[in-house]
Amino acid sequence: MKLKKIIFITIPFLLTAAIIGYTPDSKKAENASYNEKKEKYDMNKYLDENHAEIDLDTGSGFSLMDEDIVKSDVILTGEYSNVSKNYQVKLSLLKYLNKKYNVRYLLENISYSQSSLLNEYLKSGDVSKLDFVVPGRIDLKEFNDFCNKLKEYNDTLPESKKIIVIGINLEYYSWSTFAYINSLIPESEPISEIKPFIKAYIENFKTFNNKQNQENYDGIIKTFINLHKNMEDNPAAYESYLGNRYFDFKFTVDNFVNTYKIYNAGVTDYDEVESIFYNNFKRIYHNLPIGKYFGQFKMEHVYQNTCVYMGDTKRFAMYLNGSDSPVGGRVLSIAYAYQNCMALTDQIDNREADVETEFTDLNLIQNISKSDITLFKLNGDKSLFSTKSYFVTSMDNMPDTDYFKYIILIKNSKAAASF
Repeated sequence: MKLKKIIFITIPFLLTAAIIGYTPDSKKAENASYNEKKEKYDMNKYLDENHAEIDLDTGSGFSLMDEDIVKSDVILTGEYSNVSKNYQVKLSLLKYLNKKYNVRYLLENISYSQSSLLNEYLKSGDVSKLDFVVPGRIDLKEFNDFCNKLKEYNDTLPESKKIIVIGINLEYYSWSTFAYINSLIPESEPISEIKPFIKAYIENFKTFNNKQNQENYDGIIKTFINLHKNMEDNPAAYESYLGNRYFDFKFTVDNFVNTYKIYNAGVTDYDEVESIFYNNFKRIYHNLPIGKYFGQFKMEHVYQNTCVYMGDTKRFAMYLNGSDSPVGGRVLSIAYAYQNCMALTDQIDNREADVETEFTDLNLIQNISKSDITLFKLNGDKSLFSTKSYFVTSMDNMPDTDYFKYIILIKNSKAAASF
């Protein structure tokens, strides 16, 4: 009887399974389909509740980042270069940060001498100072427009809130370096220990200024290196002679000599250049009153971990956020994404190209966005972006929020213009 009972129960079950086509694999597929649909639903629900349309004129919408801005000493945005709206977003965010959080320090991917001359333009309105800042740029119109609008904004601010531009790059453009150093030399007579080196630099600069040929360039380089060595040997004498100009003078001379050594050695290691950014930042940071910094750089500089296309190279934001950094753990990275945008790729022929970002799936945010500038928060409560990578091709299965905490989607931008 027991055997018959077992057979009686088992046979109908097998017949039913055969009729409906049940297999373990079909059950797995059914579960996978359900999980995929649920993940998509949760994703859309999260993004719908954690985004803001940005009004560039008023800065409304940036408040979505407030809880992270409060905790950050450095705010970095990462761009695809030579897109027109990059500068509009940059200026709008800078104004927001300045008004609400008194962010005064604007980090730029230019040399310290160029940023100092740009600051002189912001104070005096002398447009000739901009001539030292624009060489090598192909987005000249947008850059000049940005500088002009920044000056207009600065003119409305009290001294305690005015924006100060800080260049952390190498002294690539030697003409700005030479001119800036010359402008810092006092008219007073230097003491005997340093007089020959100061006088030699002044005379070589005059010659270089008149001709600017290779022979004169070699001469002023030699003078510069001798000046640097003499400064190392007589720091107190230079500090006394230069007064409050000493830091600017010494920093620029050191930065130029580092640049010269790197190019003479043929260094192409990206990691070394990124570390110079960081070391320059640290030195400036310790010389300035405490405050928050904002900067907009190429995307790879602001990632807080390396992804597949970066290899093993350590980037600027990674140095900044490290445990030995003066701002470690207090760096906020924001990535720009693009839809229907163009970038200028060649100034001479005025060539343009579609912007191609390295993000793996932009449909996630493109379907949510209803305006040309939309901010998305990735690190909110119950965010899937904090557990998995949807935008970045990760090397170690790290989630998106290990790279950046926000995305700003820019739509329908023309390419930057060279004139």
